[in-house]
Amino acid sequence: MSYFLLSAVYTAMFAVLSYHKETPKTLWAIINIIVFVVLGLVNYNTLPVLQWWGFEGVWVEAFFVSLAGIGIYLLYSDGEFTRKDYWRLLPTGITILAFFIAGFQSWEMFHSDEYYKRLKVEMVADTTFQKDVHPIPVSKMISVDAELARKVAEDKLGEDLGLGSRVEVGNMTIQNLTGSFTINNGKKLVFDDDLIWVAPLEHRSFWKWLRNGYTPGYIIVDATDATKRWLVTEVNGQALRLQYLESGAFGDDIERHIKANGYASRGLNDHCFEIDGNGTPYWVLSSYDQTIGFGGEESEGPITVDAQTGELKAYSIDEAPAWIDRIQPQSFIEDQIRCWGEYKDGWWNAAWAQIGVQIPTPGTTLVYSKGRSFWYTGIQSAGADNGTNGFMLVDTRTKAAKFYRVIGINETEAMRIANDQPFAKAAQYSANFPVLYNVRGVPTYFMTFKGSSGNVVGYCFVAVNNRQAVGSGSSKQDAEAAYLRMLKKTSQDKIKDGDVSHETKTMTVRAIVQENNIYYILFNEIKGVEFTGSTEFYPELKWTKPGDKVQVSYGQGESKVIPLDYYDNLDFEI
Repeated sequence: MSYFLLSAVYTAMFAVLSYHKETPKTLWAIINIIVFVVLGLVNYNTLPVLQWWGFEGVWVEAFFVSLAGIGIYLLYSDGEFTRKDYWRLLPTGITILAFFIAGFQSWEMFHSDEYYKRLKVEMVADTTFQKDVHPIPVSKMISVDAELARKVAEDKLGEDLGLGSRVEVGNMTIQNLTGSFTINNGKKLVFDDDLIWVAPLEHRSFWKWLRNGYTPGYIIVDATDATKRWLVTEVNGQALRLQYLESGAFGDDIERHIKANGYASRGLNDHCFEIDGNGTPYWVLSSYDQTIGFGGEESEGPITVDAQTGELKAYSIDEAPAWIDRIQPQSFIEDQIRCWGEYKDGWWNAAWAQIGVQIPTPGTTLVYSKGRSFWYTGIQSAGADNGTNGFMLVDTRTKAAKFYRVIGINETEAMRIANDQPFAKAAQYSANFPVLYNVRGVPTYFMTFKGSSGNVVGYCFVAVNNRQAVGSGSSKQDAEAAYLRMLKKTSQDKIKDGDVSHETKTMTVRAIVQENNIYYILFNEIKGVEFTGSTEFYPELKWTKPGDKVQVSYGQGESKVIPLDYYDNLDFEI
């Protein structure tokens, strides 16, 4: 209804501006009906934000309608424009003036301080990173990116030939999930702070939507193991019927559904398809406003839409349900980080002198830690190529930002180092964009290697603050062991994360195996954990056998693969 009224108002303006006594009344009426229909279609498809100031959509439309009205008038007045007709220029003049005012209110040159202050950044030491980003087992590190997740999801959908002909895999969203529910045929899925990719089944075309009206579910792909994927068409005994989708037409279009139900005056951004802990599918969009004229986008909170029933709920940032990962759109945070780095000393300094100007490194990724997620990017001086002054983590819900002073390499350089490793170079594997993790207190880039098929064929770790500390291998465990060995070589193994406690014990060897230069050891006294060491540091490892008594020191944390800090075989002497 709101867009109907907007179209009617602009049509009335066009009618007044275009009217000429020489115009045939019937023709004039027909032209106005056509204008109303065209404006209605434009508004229905573009869904401009209905605010008189702050969003440009209504002003751009007013400008073109006023020009069209004047054009029709001139057509029937033989191009003559008398003094008494000057009032017809008023709407066009107002819109042009509005554009100038909006530009002045929004231009970063005049409001650099306001743009700079949008993101309040806490400057912290690198040791704070150990407390903010907790270490996780290597098995839980993300090894499936969006591209691979989509391929895996399409493969899963392809197993059902009848279903694959009417639907396709929608956009993949990564999310952190805790909960349990049953899916098709009573199979139970249990998630405990696990990362998954999830995508709705979308209509293949308008005609498929017209014929079917809904799609039968969604697809889940484990973000750490591509072999774990599920086509979900039933949740807790109830068949799924997804009606509100990005591929839906008319009222089933997700954004049109939201705006038709009371939110036409709100900006909407960041369509994310997520599921809650019970497996219920939702769309989550960020509602936002412009805070600096027609710029300075700020998220106000999420709007959720039940993909089956269409039920809408709007939340403030503080009230948002815990299962919602992202409230701050990536594009907003990237722009705010840019402004924070550029405009500390004003626009002129950023444009010319560039003294103290810092810029984000190319690319932004998500970092997860104990149920929370952060937007991550490196920060480097303007003009720098490979080095960074530190990195930024911004909470994806609250926008709380911290700048960690860790001088090191940027993500692009980390990928170059990874691609240069003999393991990857010989086979022409290529490294994916890295994800940041805490490995024994060291900020570490973790990357996967992909072959020509797009499948993951290897893994690599690179220390942010030391390009020499690199470890790669065909498995996560091999790569981690090689990386920890390099940390020990560079004395960075002395750093311990906040969750690690140092232990010294005498234990009995239960089993010991060798892979390349690394020994993997199991002890009778500790179950579920394997220890690693190298003969480069502990020559006695090659003489160790099951049953030997050994004295070891190590850092005990959350990892299930622990490098040894000290090793002495008490039952062996050379």
